[in-house]
Parts: sequence; structure tokens; C-alpha cells
Amino acid sequence: MSNRFRLGIVLRLREMGEETARIELGHALDAHQRAVALVEAAQKRAGQELHWLSDLQGGTSDGGQLQSAVFAVATAQRAIVAAQERLARAADALFEARRVLAEATRQREVVERLRDRFLMAERRETEHQDTLAMAEIASTQHAIRVARNRP
Repeated sequence: MSNRFRLGIVLRLREMGEETARIELGHALDAHQRAVALVEAAQKRAGQELHWLSDLQGGTSDGGQLQSAVFAVATAQRAIVAAQERLARAADALFEARRVLAEATRQREVVERLRDRFLMAERRETEHQDTLAMAEIASTQHAIRVARNRP
């Protein structure tokens, strides 16, 4: 098996790894965006609950309504905390996916540089062999000319 063939296989594997990492980054980005939307929704809901509680405190309302509003505010605040924790996990996953993609890209680039060096060395070797062949031909032609011109 030639080195060029092996390098081609390794390069293709590295490209596939990079593509997989790119897809995983896309999934992590989607999850992060969903987590951001969840935090925003939880904050909006908490704002509505606080507004409701504020309205009840300013007017004449019974204790049951106030208790329900306080419970709703507390629930909304817990939802914000849970959403923020989910956002933190999504951000961690996003950073990890970015790191994995950067590593996969670096590995692919290493194999590409190795392949390019190998191809350059192969090209230089071919050029060297061509030069040797041309020198041999020129030497043979010179020897024939010298032999023909001898008395």
C-alpha cells in the first residue's frame, strides 16, 4: 500500500471527523439558542406574575389571591433558576463542541501538510529521476558523436 493511498485514507477520516464535529457544534448551538429562549420566556413569565402580585397588593384583594400570586412568583423564579442552569450547561456544551471542532480541524490540517510534503518530495524525486535520465541521454549522445568523429 503506497504512502499516498494511506495518507488519502487518513485525510478522509480526518475530514469526516471534522464534519462530525461541525454537525455537533450545530446541535450544541441549537440547544444553546433554545436555552436562551427558555430563560427569556421564564423571565417574561416571572414579570407577568410580579405584575399580577403588584396589582393585587395595590387593590383590595383577599388573602387567597395574594397567596396564589406569591406562590406563582416563587414558582416563576424557580423556573428562571432552572432555565439559567440549563443555559449554563448548554453554554458549556457549546464551548466543548467548539473545542472539539478546533481540534478536528487542526488534525485535518496536520494530515494535509504531511500529504503536501509527501507530494512535494515525490515530485522532486520524479524531477531528479528525469534529470538523471536526460543526463544519461545527453552523455550517450555525446559519446556517440565523439565515437563518430574519431579517425
